[in-house]
Amino acid sequence: MSVLTTQSWSWIWPSVGATPIHQGLDSEMFDRTDYPYSETFVREAIQNSLDARLDLEKPVYVNFTFHSEGIGPRRAYLEQIMAHRTKAGLEIPQEWTNGNVRWLLVEDFNSKGLGGSLTSRTSDFWNYWLNFGLSNKDGSGRGGRGIGRVTFLIASRLQSVIGYTRRASDGSSAICGMAVLRALEDGDDLKSTHAYLADDENGNIYHLHNSPEFHSRTRSAFAFTGYDGEHASGLGLAILYPHAELNAGGILAAAIENFAPAIMNGSLVLNVDGRRLDASTIDETAVAVSENLNDEAIRADVTRYLELVRLAQSDAAGQKITLPNALKGDLEPLRKSDAIKGLQKQLADGQDLVLDVAFPLVRNGVSHQVSMRAVIGSAESARPVDRLFREGMSLPDVRAKSPGELDLAMLVEDRTLATYLNFCEGKAHLDLLESKEVDQKLEQHGFDGRRVKRLIKNLPAELRLMLTPDVTAPDAHVFDSYFSKPSDAPGKKKTPNKPDDPPEPPPPPKPTVFRVETLEDGLRIKANPDFTDWPVNVTIGLAYADGTRRPSWSPYDFKLEDLDIDHSDCDLTTEKNKVKALNCGADTDIRITGFDSNRELDTSIRPWKNA
Repeated sequence: MSVLTTQSWSWIWPSVGATPIHQGLDSEMFDRTDYPYSETFVREAIQNSLDARLDLEKPVYVNFTFHSEGIGPRRAYLEQIMAHRTKAGLEIPQEWTNGNVRWLLVEDFNSKGLGGSLTSRTSDFWNYWLNFGLSNKDGSGRGGRGIGRVTFLIASRLQSVIGYTRRASDGSSAICGMAVLRALEDGDDLKSTHAYLADDENGNIYHLHNSPEFHSRTRSAFAFTGYDGEHASGLGLAILYPHAELNAGGILAAAIENFAPAIMNGSLVLNVDGRRLDASTIDETAVAVSENLNDEAIRADVTRYLELVRLAQSDAAGQKITLPNALKGDLEPLRKSDAIKGLQKQLADGQDLVLDVAFPLVRNGVSHQVSMRAVIGSAESARPVDRLFREGMSLPDVRAKSPGELDLAMLVEDRTLATYLNFCEGKAHLDLLESKEVDQKLEQHGFDGRRVKRLIKNLPAELRLMLTPDVTAPDAHVFDSYFSKPSDAPGKKKTPNKPDDPPEPPPPPKPTVFRVETLEDGLRIKANPDFTDWPVNVTIGLAYADGTRRPSWSPYDFKLEDLDIDHSDCDLTTEKNKVKALNCGADTDIRITGFDSNRELDTSIRPWKNA
């Protein structure tokens, strides 16, 4: 095919006239210190693809592919953008000056594509390109705010994307592009902040470039070549000059952290620069990219995180917990029940628990019994896992302020409950909010208020509290002999004939279970002879100190199988940097040597008791 060298495909900057303009992308909403935009970009891309899934019997496929080529046929698409940026004083990537174009191609397959009328301003198609904050979604999916797609623009150093869609509804194709630049006076006109890859204006929308030649050249120039074979529909986006922070390892890690249930149940398959991520490869991939994970608890032990999600999705019978009023107060009476006390003993014995929590949710005056599943167990790392997933997507800010020492993963798959929660979510789908806007959405869609939202928000803390055994209650009269108590009786108070009896001395502190001895290249852990309540179990976490309170471990630091480990009077197993000793007795002696004597060893020792 010959390459045109003189023709440029036009971009339209509509004249604004006296209409006020809005400059910028509100990127602070999607680019936070705790959730960088690279993670939000992956969340939004996968969320949109899952919502557009075509055949529910098959997974939706999402490809992330990095490209770097000479300018060549891409000049016709980008030279107007570069000219405008130069005139407006905006950055021009050095790669362009050096004759190179970089782009990240995001494509989904087994999806509906970008449907809707090409002649209606409020159709799905033009909502996507023109109407930020306006969405046609009914709340049954994972989004609906109509603003998440700005993350694709934020991911581009040019704040520019080009999109190609093959539509399942009619089999047709359409190409459009958007660039966010800077408002600029051009003679008597003020050019808008947004430009569109289109042939001409058409009232409040655009005539798209629609010639076979344009479609062929665009697909070839940006590698939109995946829709001719098995997958006949979907949406592809070319993110022009992506930020350096976007890389294959980070994309894989963000997908695992935020969509692990969808990957595990087979509804989502990713291909990231030639590396496949699906239910069969997620464990291996998660370990390989663990350093890119954003959540500290998941990064510390990603295997444990996947174990919790897998158990929540399994057919394991769960303990049914019914909350008749959908209030956290419904949990308090259950704490004293024999069933919950039995679960507390199982937790103390190191077992993971599966709970099916059911409660009423009123919609259109009808009470529906909805449910969600939770898996809870003793945490093996210093920071417990705490995660809520709605239809396979994480809401990472729904968590307990003080998770204690219990891991928790909660899954919402009930469609009615998932739709309700979608209306309660913030714009970046990280948390559940309370506002007048949320109240209006719930009311418009027939839901009865905030009660269930507050319950879900409190469950990470309340489930842990319910399953934590009661501690000894403090004596309310312990200071009575030290402070005078006021009296309502008139007159002078008589001096007591004899002083009050002194308070009983507090009980002696419990002896530690083990004693630790530092060796030149390791440590020795011995049973404390003052401790008598045997047997017990102990989990030992090992890592080289790095100046933080919870140092991380890497297999490049050491591998336990390469060290010398001697033990007696216990059953010992190892995994990664954890040593677990079960049925420890009064003669327990564990010696671990072979560490680098030039580095300081950080050790966490957590004894735990069989029920």
